[in-house]
Amino acid sequence: MNKYQLLPIGLLFAASAVFASGQHEGMSHSQMEHGDMDHNNMQHHGKMASAVGMPAPAEQATQTVNVSLTDDMKMKFSPTLNIKQGDIVRFVITNTGQMPHEFSIGSIDEQDKHRAMMRSMPDMQHSDGTTITLQAGETAELGWHFMGQNFVEFSCNIPGHAEAGMKMNTILR
Repeated sequence: MNKYQLLPIGLLFAASAVFASGQHEGMSHSQMEHGDMDHNNMQHHGKMASAVGMPAPAEQATQTVNVSLTDDMKMKFSPTLNIKQGDIVRFVITNTGQMPHEFSIGSIDEQDKHRAMMRSMPDMQHSDGTTITLQAGETAELGWHFMGQNFVEFSCNIPGHAEAGMKMNTILR
């Protein structure tokens, strides 16, 4: 084989490694329930994409939204959400509570599937571009490019949290 035939094969192996390396702390890739996952939406250099958009560099944001995650199972957004299709938003998320919380962006269907997965693996922690787990007192940033479906759900999918009201639905303008 010449070098032009080997290049596509090398890129294929490299891409497989990148997609398989999504960060789910506390578990190995082999422990993940692949039957319930939609691998067709994986893109953005190994970060997961969603029906409502995809991760984006926070420095490209056209607006910043601060999010407080509280132990009374609330997500507080400041300023009030005012997002339109195509916006890139920097979310600065702070867990003001004493227990872990997560901040996840997705469609209702994606969030429902994520909650089901979290019930089977309640200690799973995320940092994959669509979802981030924060311990008590932690602050993190997540950049998001809104495109696709215009009905978005923000949710904490730690078992029992969304069910207790720790989620917010919005319709993009």
